[in-house]
Amino acid sequence: MLSGLDRAEPPLGAVRRLTAGLLFVGAVVHAGFLVEVFLDTALSPWHTVPARLSAAGQPYGEVFRVFDVVAGAAFVAAGPFLRRLAPVHRLGRATAALVWGYGAVLLARAALPPECVLQTAELCAAPTGRLGELPVILAGAQYVVSPLIVSLWWRGGWKAATRALFAVQFGLWAWLVVAHALFDGCYAGLAARAQVLVASAFLLVGVRYVLRMGTARRTRRPDPTAEAPEAAACPG
Repeated sequence: MLSGLDRAEPPLGAVRRLTAGLLFVGAVVHAGFLVEVFLDTALSPWHTVPARLSAAGQPYGEVFRVFDVVAGAAFVAAGPFLRRLAPVHRLGRATAALVWGYGAVLLARAALPPECVLQTAELCAAPTGRLGELPVILAGAQYVVSPLIVSLWWRGGWKAATRALFAVQFGLWAWLVVAHALFDGCYAGLAARAQVLVASAFLLVGVRYVLRMGTARRTRRPDPTAEAPEAAACPG
């Protein structure tokens, strides 16, 4: 997820592949909430945010906490390698730090799962301010901040892609705020699930970017056997 395409030294090829592999694993497992299609979680996918699936006491809560551990560990492990690949400027370093930090947030969410006291059928009661709510809030902030930071220094089509992802994430974040503030969380689950999927898509874009970093541009070399064009004669 770093700038400096076509500049990496050949020995960094293995580092790029390892980093891309860790990011890929994290991006896929990060969207592990999709298995709720096959499980009876007792929670509404329309109105309950997916972080509540891992709440203590919830059916299959352990399964979703394992997803957080695997994705979090992958991002934490990728962080130092991204820092090695990063260009020497603050935004590049910040990108590597954000990946590492998000992994730490997921690990914290697994260790301190959010609460879900059923208020009505398939709906959790409003959070009570437990420490376990902090990783949920930080994860939501990460979804908006990460594409914003990256869009400030990626170039060309990469910049356009990250700007589009930032716009989508900001819109979903606004939807969540309004839903919780005015409509008792109505359709907050749908918006939060979209956020997670867009975040995974952003990470997969980063995988592609990392793999492209060391690709040498192919330049057409002049043919030494080709005859040089004859110089035009001077008039007169």
